[in-house]
Amino acid sequence: MLRRTVLALPSLFLSPTPADRVLSSADASEFVKKETSQLPGEVELLIIGSGAAGLSCAVRAAELGVKSILLVEKEPLIGGSSKMCGGHFSVADTEYQRLNHVKDSPELFYRDLVQAGGGKNDPSLVQKFVEAGRAQFDFLYKNNIKPMSLWASGGSDIPRGHVFNPQEIVFFLLDKARKANVRIAPSARAVRIELNPASQVMEVTLEHLGQRLKLKTAVTVLASGGFANNRTMLHEYLNDLENIQVFSGNGNTGDGHKIGLELDGQLIDTEFIKPSYGFIKNAADPNDFTMIFYGGAVILNQDGQRFVNESISYKDIGLIALQQTNGRSFIVFDENIRLRQLESRPPEAKLWENLNKHSSHVFFSDTVAEAARRAGLHPINTEKTIRDYNEMVEKGEGLPFGRKSLSGGFGKPVKIERPPFYVMPASSGIMGTYCGLKVNDKTQLLRSDGQIIPNVLAAGEIMGGVHGENFTPGCGFGKALAFGRVAGETAYSLIQP
Repeated sequence: MLRRTVLALPSLFLSPTPADRVLSSADASEFVKKETSQLPGEVELLIIGSGAAGLSCAVRAAELGVKSILLVEKEPLIGGSSKMCGGHFSVADTEYQRLNHVKDSPELFYRDLVQAGGGKNDPSLVQKFVEAGRAQFDFLYKNNIKPMSLWASGGSDIPRGHVFNPQEIVFFLLDKARKANVRIAPSARAVRIELNPASQVMEVTLEHLGQRLKLKTAVTVLASGGFANNRTMLHEYLNDLENIQVFSGNGNTGDGHKIGLELDGQLIDTEFIKPSYGFIKNAADPNDFTMIFYGGAVILNQDGQRFVNESISYKDIGLIALQQTNGRSFIVFDENIRLRQLESRPPEAKLWENLNKHSSHVFFSDTVAEAARRAGLHPINTEKTIRDYNEMVEKGEGLPFGRKSLSGGFGKPVKIERPPFYVMPASSGIMGTYCGLKVNDKTQLLRSDGQIIPNVLAAGEIMGGVHGENFTPGCGFGKALAFGRVAGETAYSLIQP
């Protein structure tokens, strides 16, 4: 049944995978215990980074027949940013969409990605993302890894954001890699790649257990994520970091970018780095994040006035919100919207279930004015803003700032009328850098002159060229899964006789 921003089949909902199965379990420890005692001196394929991109690459390469694979992760735990994300995977024309009576196509998805990116995307990478994302989705689906719901978010008028439990995907890929005899080494940091022009074998310097060692490999895949946790590097591309928090994997410090640049690679799309909007005040992790404005909530400044079209990309909202007085903004909604959000976005249950007077991230009351007062908003202005908004929605009039839909053209705006009423102080944060090293559609790293750097690939967040000037929700996790798969296939084609 279509329910505005969500289509869900309760029978396909998945029980959450316990967090500790991926984050710190004895399972994960046993997976890698034997592998880390002594690293090999030579492998066919070396993968740097253990998020969705690195694990997808390892699984696909092993499936195709690569025999000797080593995956290294500089952090002590496996999973990178992927285990922290919201699990939103945008992909088109899936079995799950068809079960929910959603009509979609690869052509429409391609159109939406290019349009959202302002035409600044690399068309070949967008096309490959659409194709490989669908292939990786089908792989997960056939292995009974299925989404919990569908979601239409800024940048699309079609529900194609498949909401997964990201830790379930990471654990599944880790298990598949282990069973394929992929060697996995946490606490092993790649430092440098040295190419030998006269040989197909490169030498990689690793730091592991306090020692430096050299490893020979035919192909190396950089899947080490972004650089959101490198404040110095981030400051080169963002002028105002004062009101921005960072929510990204601890290992995302740009190590892979440094390696790629030393090989004469090029960093692209840095001008498109933007913060994401929807974090609670004093957020502790990426799960303290909501997209409830795509479910009908409105966004106000501290004077109780709307200032933005809530249906646009949360990246664009993030920049506009930071420009408000004191960088302050608030998300306002009612009980109807809260209940719909719980149904459509299961990962947000942490924020919207079991609310009480001690809930510090949201203020609520049976009147809009009182909820606003408790949150520090101007109560009279806020009440008038919501009253005027409701009147325009009821009459079908054009809403200020151009809001015509719930999200990206999907769904009609709804009235905020059922108590209790909620006000959430919101902030912007960096979840990823969404720019990166220039690659071709086979994930091969390119020199500044456009030539291929032999046998060095890059997949996932470390890649540039996919998003263009704006990020489409669901394409960060999706890019890692899709291009990890592509890198595995390219690695196989380079290794096989």
